[in-house]
Amino acid sequence: MEPSNPATTATALVSPALNVWRALEARGMDPAPIFLSAGVDPALLKVPGKRLPVRATQRLVRRVDQAVNDPTFGIDVAKTMSGTAMHAVGFAWLSSATLADGLRRLARYLRVLSEAWSLELEETPSGTRASYAFTAALPQPPLWLDDWLCAGLVRLSRLSYGESFAPLEVALVRQPPDDARPFQEWFRCPIVWGAAHTSVLFRREDLTQALQTANPDVALANERVALEYLERLDRADVTAQVRRRILDQLPSGPPTQTEIARRLALSPRTLHRRLADTGTSFADLLDEMRRELAAGYLQRTEHSVAEVAYLLGFAEVSSFNRAFRRWTGRRPSEFRGAAAAPS
Repeated sequence: MEPSNPATTATALVSPALNVWRALEARGMDPAPIFLSAGVDPALLKVPGKRLPVRATQRLVRRVDQAVNDPTFGIDVAKTMSGTAMHAVGFAWLSSATLADGLRRLARYLRVLSEAWSLELEETPSGTRASYAFTAALPQPPLWLDDWLCAGLVRLSRLSYGESFAPLEVALVRQPPDDARPFQEWFRCPIVWGAAHTSVLFRREDLTQALQTANPDVALANERVALEYLERLDRADVTAQVRRRILDQLPSGPPTQTEIARRLALSPRTLHRRLADTGTSFADLLDEMRRELAAGYLQRTEHSVAEVAYLLGFAEVSSFNRAFRRWTGRRPSEFRGAAAAPS
């Protein structure tokens, strides 16, 4: 049997289309005829978890592009975002301890929202760059969609960090429009026009600042929901399966690769090989999950540092202290003090 073509099998949640609907209404337009002309029934927007073929969403964004014909529309759509229309991914973002944790979760679970895009995080000398790439073999989308991806990431950051957030730089695929002022007013940073991919460059100090919106219990619960969703979406996604079992096991002690492999009905060697094929390892996944959970737990003052170490499966507090310093450059007590300080 021939392998499926990602261009024909890729799907996306219908819920982000609500942002497009609301942006059209804000312009005094009736969205229903536009959606119907693209073959998207507006009633589907009210069905939680409903997915559409990416080809259908591509038709929709092209119809919107024809109806609006305004280079600022992607920014208008970003302004409607609240995070709550992004399934568990949005709630995990909003409850992350730092923007760095939120970015890693968004990159990891972006397929929950759409299988047409990927988000890559790259460390550069000046900061961390988050770059979007179109992964499905489909026609290039209208430019406002690329703008929305970039502007939406800034919008999400402001929801968590505060309205003062401004990136170091953004890169947009489009050439500068005749009036670039709406872009400058929204991003409040230098803009690179005509880039190969949309991207946002974050300051490291912004990424590591403790966020007042952090809630480790909410983040953890929604991370589990996202992992379970990915398992149902793609049962061959071994990294999602391993991550979920690591989350389940951590409070009972450090999980081992042998134990997780047994739970997945795999040999340790097979699990090692399958993770290597995805560019990761069991040790990397365990370290990543601990790092993200640690910051959230430390912002909950009812947990002592020793209790946080226990919740993350560390046998010794000293081992947790060393790991946290490696992750953040700070001791757990220093991070907790910064998180408790008034902003």
